[in-house]
Amino acid sequence: MTTIKDAYRKFSTERFGLPSESQLDELEKRIGVAFPEDYRRFVLEFNGGYFSEPEIAPVGQGCPKDGLTCLHGIGASHKDAELGRPSRLALFDDNDPPQIVPIGHTGMGGLIILITRPEGRGAIFLKQAFGDFYHLADGIEEFFELLRVPTWG
Repeated sequence: MTTIKDAYRKFSTERFGLPSESQLDELEKRIGVAFPEDYRRFVLEFNGGYFSEPEIAPVGQGCPKDGLTCLHGIGASHKDAELGRPSRLALFDDNDPPQIVPIGHTGMGGLIILITRPEGRGAIFLKQAFGDFYHLADGIEEFFELLRVPTWG
């Protein structure tokens, strides 16, 4: 998780306190999901936080430029950043039990989402506000590899 550690050092403006494994287990039980192992490790070692809006390098044709504002966490400092909020899980039709879990948001109002269903498990997408879905990465470490100093100015 060196890539993640480097990104936090470079772009983090606020880190949430680390949860216990039992808090993470309780969240999974409450929302009815089992997170992929790499994402579980991420939550236990980093637990989200706020970022200085590093650019998420566009992946594939048509993928828009956007900046990472927040990765949700357990016990976040603001309610809007709490991982597993029922209102966020309810944004997607037929998402009970959750197959799509919003794990962050962007400066342009997009959502960073994690796929939890067996096919595509662990994939991370950008869901544009009022727009399309764009596949970004196949795991949390790969997602962090996309963060860079913004090219806009």
